[in-house]
Amino acid sequence: MERGLQNYIESMQSDVAALVYSDGEGASFEDKFTEHCLEILDGAEKSEGASVLSYIHPDSQGRIDWKINGYCLKDEFKDDNNKVYFETLDLFITHFNHSTYDYNIQKIDFDKSINQIKRFLNAALKGHIDYIDPAQTELNALLKVITKQKTNFIRINIFFLINGNSKYNLDSSFIKGYDDLTIYTHVWDIQRFYKLNQNSSNREPIEIKFKDFLTDDVQGIQCLKVPDLNELYECYLAIIPGSVLAKLYDLHSNELLESNVRAFLGQLGKFNKGIRDTIRDKPQMFLPYNNGITATAEIVETEIIENQLYLTKMNDFQIVNGGQTTASLFHTQKKYKDADISKVFVQMKLTVIKDIDQKNIEVPNIARYANSQNKVSELDLSSNNPFFVQIESLSRKKYVVDSTNKNISTLWYFERVNGQYKESLNKLTTVVQQRKFKEQNPTSQKIIKSEVAKFINIWELEPHYVSQGAQKNFIQYTKKINELVKRNKLPGENYYKKLISNAILFKTVDKLFGRKNVNAIGDTNLKSFTVAYTLSFFHHLTSNKLDLWKIYEEQVIDSRIVNELQQLIVFVYNHLVKSSNSSLISEYAKRESSWKLLKEEVYSIKMETFSDCFITDDLVILRDIEVEEVDNKSENNLITISKILGYGNKFWDGLSKYILNIDDFKLMSTDLWEIANKIKRSKNLNARDISIGNKFILYIEENQINVDQVKLLSSEIEIEIVDVKVIYDRLKLISKNDWDKIFDLSEQTKIFENNEFLNLKSVFKSISKNESIKEINLIKALDSIKKVSKFGLKF
Repeated sequence: MERGLQNYIESMQSDVAALVYSDGEGASFEDKFTEHCLEILDGAEKSEGASVLSYIHPDSQGRIDWKINGYCLKDEFKDDNNKVYFETLDLFITHFNHSTYDYNIQKIDFDKSINQIKRFLNAALKGHIDYIDPAQTELNALLKVITKQKTNFIRINIFFLINGNSKYNLDSSFIKGYDDLTIYTHVWDIQRFYKLNQNSSNREPIEIKFKDFLTDDVQGIQCLKVPDLNELYECYLAIIPGSVLAKLYDLHSNELLESNVRAFLGQLGKFNKGIRDTIRDKPQMFLPYNNGITATAEIVETEIIENQLYLTKMNDFQIVNGGQTTASLFHTQKKYKDADISKVFVQMKLTVIKDIDQKNIEVPNIARYANSQNKVSELDLSSNNPFFVQIESLSRKKYVVDSTNKNISTLWYFERVNGQYKESLNKLTTVVQQRKFKEQNPTSQKIIKSEVAKFINIWELEPHYVSQGAQKNFIQYTKKINELVKRNKLPGENYYKKLISNAILFKTVDKLFGRKNVNAIGDTNLKSFTVAYTLSFFHHLTSNKLDLWKIYEEQVIDSRIVNELQQLIVFVYNHLVKSSNSSLISEYAKRESSWKLLKEEVYSIKMETFSDCFITDDLVILRDIEVEEVDNKSENNLITISKILGYGNKFWDGLSKYILNIDDFKLMSTDLWEIANKIKRSKNLNARDISIGNKFILYIEENQINVDQVKLLSSEIEIEIVDVKVIYDRLKLISKNDWDKIFDLSEQTKIFENNEFLNLKSVFKSISKNESIKEINLIKALDSIKKVSKFGLKF
């Protein structure tokens, strides 16, 4: 066995053992292996918030009749009658060998497991499972949804999790009698998990065998290969059936469009409505009407059949332009049963980049220059830039106070992809959910990539670039951030605070200029240039010492600074008008010489009169150093968990009774009771608990619910809560050298039992690699480390 795989197996064994150890006596290794796998698949976007649901139903002879290990219902949608359904059902079944992870599953065991989940799904769809103990609330609820919805599922995914290796695959005829159901099967063994772990993008490359999508024993798509004129790439031209594209989107969904630069904007827009209408009314004219798709692949395989070249297989297939075409084909086919997609054909230009190192460079270039019905701008092409992905991540979790109501928390929504805000809103199925989303993510606090470039370039004293327009300014900005990305310097909390504070500054000064025909200080056509120059000039005069952290925390600018800016904006406006010598200020403001001329003006800001609004030189330097790692999953998770635990078991138990009178939430009473029960029994919170807990914390804060009044509804005894974030911070301070001493001491003295030792190793690995850690594992790790104090080791 290769060393990398061996290390991965050992790591997974430790992680699963740690989960068992933290859960205490009676915990199931199979359940914890399932839980661990669900977290991996969630991170790889193969599933979403899946839960462990372990149930074995015996037959009359005591053998396993059917079995399930986990599930996930996701992608809610409404039908024409306004009824809510789930688009996707994920079901999980696990085969776990307690002795080893290094084994090949036997065919008899493989078939047994598959038949067990088959029988479960078949019986659930037919409504035959009506004998489950009412105490199994989660399973009963799942069965009701499956029975009620049946063929309304767009897709059902069956995941077979194996803690060994498999050489067997699942056949396509998974369930008989449900021809309208699309069921996909996925075998996830150790080898596949290991390959995913080795992939830097944390996703599986999409592999396509065209014979799997075509009928009449057709082996591939007829194509024309462009002569090799360049060592960098190969290029193929083909006509691909619309049914194949729709099927690919059905199977892979957004994974298929990951390299594309725009979100699917829905079918309400003119462009997508046109595609929809063509599919329904003139499907045979789709080819001449539509510009087709542009795609890339890492490897392609071809065959010559009857003197014609056919594409038979592609690896790492990605649609970089034409994502809306592909998504529209799928959604139109699903929504309109009269749509004859068999008559739809789409032209495809497929580029294969031979040099893997050049792929990340050339794929955006291909998107840039490809034909498109919706114009792709320079702004669209940076959607997948790691710098913007990090900013997006921060914008989804960095809550700020509402400047008008300190009891309310909101987010600044960074729209990394065009249409993302609207898409997020439209995914919510009820008016109440949409209202809460808009309250939490007010449109006044939505920012896009071009605005990020504008805010930061103003702060960095480049108003002349900002004046050149969004596109050119953005190009200048991306040159700088791409250099940072190359050096692995990605934005963290400090950068985010700087960004949001500058957004507040810009919006404030923009208002100070005034509105046309109302209270403007001058020609409103010059407002954008004046605002950019005013702010940069202010930062220049104050040596970039404005306390941005104060602005971020208060979400408003000190009135003394506002008064100073009110005077400065008039000065700058007059300067621009005068210095341009009656030439176009729009052109004048674009020149660096114009900015230099403004900096030569004599203007005094008496910083000493409001020194509390500025910071020292030393603090300026410190705030340029990032102290937070955005992707530190442990820390981010534990912050949320600590907040949930901090309310205490008595509160969550009381809340489970409190919400019984709230129609929107009363069905979640059991979920809240489960959180309270886990806190009481010192059990780990799973992803669902954390999600629900976080949701209700926001609800509590937004509605100013009295925590003490809620606690009065509970008869539980409050238990003492341990701050797991404090424990994490303490363990993080232990050096690698000291961890080695702990492990060496364990080997010599056998001070720790086996699972306790494995828990320590797992916690150390997770801390060193910034991976997620369960709260009970941390608590028990600290208790273990305290044992070594009698040997003279202090931490």
